[in-house]
Amino acid sequence: MLKRLNLTLLSLLCVSLISVPPSRAESPEKGISAVDLVQLARNGYLQDQGIAQFNQLASDYDSGQICAEDVVEAAIADDRLSPETLTDDGYLATVDHCLDHLDD
Repeated sequence: MLKRLNLTLLSLLCVSLISVPPSRAESPEKGISAVDLVQLARNGYLQDQGIAQFNQLASDYDSGQICAEDVVEAAIADDRLSPETLTDDGYLATVDHCLDHLDD
């Protein structure tokens, strides 16, 4: 119950604080929003690509071991995003923002 509440609060926080227009916060070809991507990573869907899950994801981000680009690259390797997403500064900024607020 607490994990679900945390994920819900994370989603609401990311959505409410994002200053990127909605069209820029979604990968153009694959349709995964930056918020959804961070949730997928947090829930372990990118573990095979080397992205930790749950609290370790936040710890790795806070310590500088991973960044938004790493998460996006992992999603590209897992065929969840198109390679062009790496050049979308708005998308990367939104992923970075959500990663920065994982512990909130």
